[in-house]
Amino acid sequence: MLSGGERGRVALAKLALEGANLLLLDEPTNHLDLPSQEVLQAALAEFPGTILLVSHDRYLIDALATQIWEVSPEEHSLGVFIGGYAEFVAARQKRDPGRSTRPVKEPSRPVVRSADRQLRADLAAAEERIARLEAELAEIARRLEHAGVDVDRVRTLGQEYASIERNLNDEFSAWERLAKRGQRPA
Repeated sequence: MLSGGERGRVALAKLALEGANLLLLDEPTNHLDLPSQEVLQAALAEFPGTILLVSHDRYLIDALATQIWEVSPEEHSLGVFIGGYAEFVAARQKRDPGRSTRPVKEPSRPVVRSADRQLRADLAAAEERIARLEAELAEIARRLEHAGVDVDRVRTLGQEYASIERNLNDEFSAWERLAKRGQRPA
């Protein structure tokens, strides 16, 4: 009873509820109207995991892609370009000026640039590492409380604690650098 677009929205909603960290999407905007495409783009931009996207929607690709995989059937090859779609097109035009490629126009709908998406993903990963290290410190502190008078055990746990604390400080510094990068004016 559902249309193609409605089925697509239900499938994406189910994926979001399952906590997936990898999305494989084949032409996800085909059956969506413009407002639904914008909502999908915003949701995908916030997705913390990896997205493998096959699409002819250049606006969506330009907004989300941090890598472009170009399949060349003639050469039986797969080329990987690190960067967004507009950068990919410019690099390909420079490499092969005779190749016909339609230029990328600025999208008429608002987009979240791939660099912004990558920054958010990097911040989220740093926050996950910080949380993990904080949990490890709490566990070592708990074990230290129960170590009693076992000097060797206390020393070993103390060294582990100090090592993890150094790693945690490094992660906080990395997070701060990323956060500052995100505060720069465009």
